[in-house]
Amino acid sequence: MNPMTQLYYKKATYSPYRDRIPLQIVRAEVELSAEERAYLTAVEKGDYAGVKHALREAEVYYNMDVNCLDPLGRSALLIAIENENLEIMELLLDHGIHTGDALLYAIRKEVVGAVELLLSHRRPSGEKQVPSLMMDSQFSEFTPDITPIMLAAHTNNYEIIKLLVQRKVTIPRPHQIRCDCVECVSSSEVDSLRHSRSRLNIYKALASPSLIALSSEDPILTAFRLGWELKELSKVENEFRQEYEELSQQCKRFAKDLLDQARSSRELETILNHRDNDQSEELDPRQCHDLAKLKLAIKYHQKEFVAQPNCQQLLATLWYDGFPGWRRRHWVVKLVTCFIIGLLFPVFSLIYLLAPKSALGNFIKKPFIKFICHTASYLTFLFLLLLASQHIARTNLHMQGPPPTIVEWMILPWVLGFIWAEIKEMWDGGFTEYIHDWWNLMDFAMNSLYLATISLKIVAYVKYNSSRPREEWEMWHPTLIAEALFAIANIFSSLRLISLFTANSHLGPLQISLGRMLLDILKFLFIYCLVLLAFANGLNQLYFYYETKASEEPNNCKGIRCERQNNAFSTLFETLQSLFWSIFGLLNLYVTNVKARHEFTEFVGATMFGTYNVISLVVLLNMLIAMMNNSYQLIADHADIEWKFARTKLWMSYFDEGGTLPPPFNIIPSPKSIWYLLMWLHNKLWSEMYGTITENRSSNHGNCLQQEVIRNLVKRYVAAMIRSAKTDEGLTEENFKVGGRGWDAVVMATWSPKTRSDAPQTTTETVFLMFVCVSGSIYTQFHGIYLHTFLLKVKKTNVFMFIMIMSLQIPSLFFMETIIY
Repeated sequence: MNPMTQLYYKKATYSPYRDRIPLQIVRAEVELSAEERAYLTAVEKGDYAGVKHALREAEVYYNMDVNCLDPLGRSALLIAIENENLEIMELLLDHGIHTGDALLYAIRKEVVGAVELLLSHRRPSGEKQVPSLMMDSQFSEFTPDITPIMLAAHTNNYEIIKLLVQRKVTIPRPHQIRCDCVECVSSSEVDSLRHSRSRLNIYKALASPSLIALSSEDPILTAFRLGWELKELSKVENEFRQEYEELSQQCKRFAKDLLDQARSSRELETILNHRDNDQSEELDPRQCHDLAKLKLAIKYHQKEFVAQPNCQQLLATLWYDGFPGWRRRHWVVKLVTCFIIGLLFPVFSLIYLLAPKSALGNFIKKPFIKFICHTASYLTFLFLLLLASQHIARTNLHMQGPPPTIVEWMILPWVLGFIWAEIKEMWDGGFTEYIHDWWNLMDFAMNSLYLATISLKIVAYVKYNSSRPREEWEMWHPTLIAEALFAIANIFSSLRLISLFTANSHLGPLQISLGRMLLDILKFLFIYCLVLLAFANGLNQLYFYYETKASEEPNNCKGIRCERQNNAFSTLFETLQSLFWSIFGLLNLYVTNVKARHEFTEFVGATMFGTYNVISLVVLLNMLIAMMNNSYQLIADHADIEWKFARTKLWMSYFDEGGTLPPPFNIIPSPKSIWYLLMWLHNKLWSEMYGTITENRSSNHGNCLQQEVIRNLVKRYVAAMIRSAKTDEGLTEENFKVGGRGWDAVVMATWSPKTRSDAPQTTTETVFLMFVCVSGSIYTQFHGIYLHTFLLKVKKTNVFMFIMIMSLQIPSLFFMETIIY
């Protein structure tokens, strides 16, 4: 034989088998007997008689296990649930088949009839519905912590949740994330993953909109608190952050959707003005527009709820109260009106001080007027600061303790008014609520600077009475420090005006984006300071040996502020300054040179300096730009919601009863303040019991009204949810009914695998089926009645039967057309 032929023969013989991997079953399952396979097949096909016969034989001969599982791990009961075959389910349950986790399976498949059937055979309790045999993860599809109500809440099936809630089921209360009780500690030590997953499953159930709507007396408040709790939990549970954030967003969306169902201003006011029992008591019950629920929405950052159109409509009505048709007026008319009211704010304030209950006094209390008056007062304050910086009133510049000028005397009442307003706000809202607003922190810093300036000026005026050239003053002179603090306070005062941009639809989103960018700048500064400190430490270590004295430098100047920069890295503080200013290109490269001929040291120093500039300018600065762009885009994508939420916070600050007078008139004691003080003492000392009874009656009436409105909102929400679910299903069998295609729908229903009958077919039923189909075809021509309901009761899977029906249908149609025409 040819050698080449032998070589080719060997390749063709052995190479295919050499590349094969032998396979075998390593986890063999128990094989089903012939009787068990026939039994499960009968359940799958819906053969009622076959299943009944198999169950009777099993009771007599014990020839099979009625609880056997198919290759997919399904028992006969689970197969019946999957096919929605309630008659076979009832037959199996009557013969005492093992239910296992059938209830959970039916809930997951959302088969309401199967759930009702299983509940009638086994009442649920707060305990787990999975038997001990099925608790092993090898057998059960559900974890041990899953209960029927939790699984129903996960699917958000309103009907199933209602069935379970009516049977008084319970959900375990989740412990706090930092809970150190014995149960949490032991559970976390045994299996930390199962502990975290169990908490997540509980919160998934609690966040179900259907469960909240059914079981909560105040669904909106429950959604607020649960959404806030989930948001805080996402910051701690970083591993499941996305899941918790989605649940928090689901709660926010539910509260907003519930508010969408309000149909009148009365319902809307009832919801937004309702106060919870745990809410602060300082809200005056006599107020009809305290908007307590809206304040809670702002507190819990429910932006979708606050920005909802119904809510914004009510807010706009209250904000422009007294100015009907304000939005329809020309912008020139609006500008002139605001300008006139702003000029008259001192007159309005004096009238309110003398007669707060008069018609003009009530006019000043309106939110829009209060806003204009406060804005005009603050603009006047800024104008006085501008006059103070221009030194209109000339003083001796070399006086170490100069007396206050006329402009500074005029500024003082405004400063005292601002401080008093901040004290009242902190007293009314609490310290925690006060510090959560960044503008309040800015006001606190501004007022602190003005107080420090006033104190230092008093010290300088008392301690220093003589004149002395300013060049000879010491560095920490009280007047110099007061002037520096006053300059910083002026900057804060001018920037505080940005908060008013929120009222404008064009400037508001920009102001919000600016606030987000400040957070990005703070994050950037943390990384930048680390880089700055690292390079400053290295450069200072390299160059501190070469520090020179001021006398050795030109013009006896030492440092980077000299005309010829030197000693840029001689000390750590000087190095930090040098590296910071180098970002703006204010540092020359020759500062890395040394007087000695140490070229290697100069090369290393220049390399370190260049590396720092590359990292800070190319890497970090571009990272900051990208972060700021991302923050701006995030606000731009939700500009409407973000702006409306910020504007609502601004509006709400003017809806409260107090704070009517702007600075500096708010520091003047008014008759109304004295009257309120006397009434408060009277209520505390003599009328405590009467006031409690009155408030309880008013609270009971308000609760009844609120419950009625909530009940109506929930009904509408559930109806809308069901309509939306039906719309999302698309084209179903129900659509054929509406279309009037009677016979086509009969054929589709007959051959659809989901509509097969559960009852056994007999010869009588077969003959009757033929008669009905022929008669139904004629009846459909006149009335368009769909016989889908009857056909679901009669099993039809025979091809021969279908051909017979079609052959009988054609003559009937021809006969009807002959009669008609």
